[in-house]
Amino acid sequence: MTITEPALERLRKLARRAGGNCRGFRFGGVVGSCRASIPMLKPAEACGKGEVEVEVGGIHIFIPLEHHEMMEAATLDYDSSPLFGRGLNLTWPHGVRGCPACG
Repeated sequence: MTITEPALERLRKLARRAGGNCRGFRFGGVVGSCRASIPMLKPAEACGKGEVEVEVGGIHIFIPLEHHEMMEAATLDYDSSPLFGRGLNLTWPHGVRGCPACG
């Protein structure tokens, strides 16, 4: 998994806002497709049963096993443009197994 520097900065800021118990973020799926998606991330204290922990740049993402292969190839970016900024955006190669949009 690749997390761009703007996305890392945003996630660090969100982790600070979440408080001291936030050790990372639980990946709960996406809204969108492999072309461009908004990731559903929730502050979390620890990796849960049936999840894999991925650490990039000091940020921990807890990923359900069924999405692990897709997330290995994914890129998380952050677009803060004032007019059309997309916020956190997740992309991955089309047709990767585990894609919640492709089945």
